[in-house]
Amino acid sequence: MSVAVLFPPASRRYILTSVVTAVLYVLSIKAISWGQSQLDGPLLWAAILVPVGCIAVQLWATLRLMAQVDEFMRALLARRFIIAACLAFIVASAWGFLETFARVDHLPGYMVYAIFWVAFCIVSPFIRSTR
Repeated sequence: MSVAVLFPPASRRYILTSVVTAVLYVLSIKAISWGQSQLDGPLLWAAILVPVGCIAVQLWATLRLMAQVDEFMRALLARRFIIAACLAFIVASAWGFLETFARVDHLPGYMVYAIFWVAFCIVSPFIRSTR
């Protein structure tokens, strides 16, 4: 089977964008962590915009994919996306309460994005219908 059959153009664009933004996201966080002592003021703020930009581009790619697939896949992706977002909100809120009242270790806010994608991966095999 050819790549074109397995991965239509919209899917190939999505995969490429996702891989590039994920790699840039991880590398930029590593670079900021490594160079944090040298980065200060506006330079630090500018550096922080790189992983934030990666998140924005990746979410845009996901929404673009939803717009380019057929109605069934669009509804399926939307359902998975919404349920994963709800789970990420629940986990982040629960952890916030634990931080406040049970004094557990702090979880950085940017981890909500990772929690969302973990939730998306977990729910996707179970959500196979749009009902």
